Amino acid sequence: MNNNLSKRFLERLQGKSSEKVDEGKLRSLASQMKRSDFEDEAKLRQILQTLATMSGKQLNPEKEDKIIEMFRNKEINLNDMSSLSKLLK
Repeated sequence: MNNNLSKRFLERLQGKSSEKVDEGKLRSLASQMKRSDFEDEAKLRQILQTLATMSGKQLNPEKEDKIIEMFRNKEINLNDMSSLSKLLK
């Protein structure tokens, strides 16, 4: 992910969370991700759980399944992660 995208995503996560998201951890996660990770369901679930944990939120199985389905249907744009951050609120 590029720096601008990760910064916007960090701002969104912090805006929705009572806890501040560690920017270093988010950048580390973003630097490890590849576009293909969003097509691999197991990796995508791991990313979602990590993001939920980082933002101090619980991600129930139903919501996780909904997000996975949105990625499959291309309802979440990787260039604008605001739709994903809304789901993690």
